[in-house]
Amino acid sequence: MDQAKTHNSIRKITMLGLLAAICTVLRIVKIPIPNVQPVTDIIMIVTLFCGFKTGMTLAILTMLVSDLYLGFGLWTFPQIAAYIICVLTVWLVQKFLFLQKSWLFQLVIATFLGLEYGLVISLCMAVIGQAPAFIAYYTSGFLFDVYHAAGNLVFYPLIYLPLSKILQNYLTE
Repeated sequence: MDQAKTHNSIRKITMLGLLAAICTVLRIVKIPIPNVQPVTDIIMIVTLFCGFKTGMTLAILTMLVSDLYLGFGLWTFPQIAAYIICVLTVWLVQKFLFLQKSWLFQLVIATFLGLEYGLVISLCMAVIGQAPAFIAYYTSGFLFDVYHAAGNLVFYPLIYLPLSKILQNYLTE
């Protein structure tokens, strides 16, 4: 393996490690409103700038590392699946509708991801407990999904510019 390729691999692993650490801390540190944290927005921005594989890797690392602290349970795999679906949504919308060109559309998608995340978790729980589990999870968690979506709406404008500049610098070096 040549030295440039090794250097790029190390840079990518370092970037993913730092972003996963940031997302993990942001997921663990709670603010008074449940489900309000910028993790989904960070994963969306990383997916926009670095692609599907990097976004998916960040999402999986974030969930696994944060659950080392928060605890693993039946919810861990649905959470991972929900973030993979969110990353896939961002990647597909970017691929077919050029999401990166419209900041307002990005804000709409970021907000939607909060609702999509909760829906996917509820659907995954239906696999475990069938339709009654889906109805119970979805109805009892809908308000938290709205909090998640509202948090994404608030955090996206705050973190987009600094994180996008960092990622652009990373990609051009």
